[in-house]
Amino acid sequence: MKFIFKITSFLGLFSIVFYALHKSDFFNNKIMLADLGGIPWLYASIGTLFSILVGFIIQKEWENWNSLINAVNSEVNALREMWLWSQYLPESTRNIFHNSIELYLEEMADNGLYKSEQKIKSSRIEQSISKLNAVMFEMFENQPKVATTTFSFLSKLIEQRAKRIHYSSRHAPRSIKSIVLFATILIIGLCMFIGVRNIWLDYIFTLSVAMLTYTIYLVIDDLDNPLVPGGWNLTSHPYKELLEEISAKNKSE
Repeated sequence: MKFIFKITSFLGLFSIVFYALHKSDFFNNKIMLADLGGIPWLYASIGTLFSILVGFIIQKEWENWNSLINAVNSEVNALREMWLWSQYLPESTRNIFHNSIELYLEEMADNGLYKSEQKIKSSRIEQSISKLNAVMFEMFENQPKVATTTFSFLSKLIEQRAKRIHYSSRHAPRSIKSIVLFATILIIGLCMFIGVRNIWLDYIFTLSVAMLTYTIYLVIDDLDNPLVPGGWNLTSHPYKELLEEISAKNKSE
């Protein structure tokens, strides 16, 4: 909805500016009657440079997005595997695992993703991992046969958590985003002055260029902020889904 609102707002603002500009004497006398010469070619060159720039940025942002999605899914799968494996552990150890995993999932379902983007440590998750580490040392002493397998699950969880924090807090450098914003404004602004005598054809083609350019900018901005609501954003649904699944199994037992 937020993405659609931005597009609709841009469409309305662009139409107002286009109408006001094309009804002005300045546009009719200075633009429509002027000999544009090589201006269209210069504009095409700017558009080509813009395309190369945003193509490179979108590729990098998309790779980061896919890596973040994979890290989250792998983290949830590690928690699920650990929970299923803990079913076969002694009751005292099993309860510690279950409580720690549920605490972990509850925190991630609430505001864990936001904290990871801000690089803020979650005390509840740190507490959960500390409990799991503590029980692991006890298992190596008392249950060495199953400790190795359990340790591999915990190592996988910690590894995927580190990847999730890394990719969720990665953003494009501010200088690059400023260049993209400047290029977007430049492309949209200059397209107003490539005059076509038929005002409706002018409006259609100019709006198409402006809308495409603005949409590309929104895509880059969304991909660079994967945890902020937009066209593309990651939610805590995988964690909530697993937490509900575990709660349902606990009730049925």
